[in-house]
Amino acid sequence: MDFCADFKYLNDKNHVFVEIEYWDLREMISENKTGYVIIGGPWSPRTQAVIKESNEIFKRENVEKVYFYNPRTINVFKEEEDLRDCLSLESKLDYYYLVEKLGIKNKENKLVENTLIQKMYVPLFVSLKRGKCTDYFNANYLKDPYIHKPNDIEDKTLEFDERLTKLIKSQK
Repeated sequence: MDFCADFKYLNDKNHVFVEIEYWDLREMISENKTGYVIIGGPWSPRTQAVIKESNEIFKRENVEKVYFYNPRTINVFKEEEDLRDCLSLESKLDYYYLVEKLGIKNKENKLVENTLIQKMYVPLFVSLKRGKCTDYFNANYLKDPYIHKPNDIEDKTLEFDERLTKLIKSQK
């Protein structure tokens, strides 16, 4: 992924993001690794809205690497598939593993259709310390020209900064 080409607001060629696949994320959990992860993708307007500020905040807090997992892949039929949709038994098991290991719960207690698995919204920011989730949150913002909540024109950039900084500090 070319982050600067795929994310319209990100213009820092020396950004902190490193793309990973599902199995890399699973390995971080199972092998007790430490790091920060963003789950989302350039297809998500909410991920687009916060990527530039996320990069700036991580750099300010001296975080050199943030792992970026895109749950959308191309399946064997050459179609785009989102792991979070749980369309196959394999994807249900893989998705369930992430939700359970990270302890994901959403405020509305919404479940993935035809399952009993919590729905994961993106972008999801996760702090892992020795394979355990120390903190996570969803960034439910849009941008034009500043970060704001849907149906609200008040600038929420500072709110986002404070929440991401809290997540970063949860690992220290």
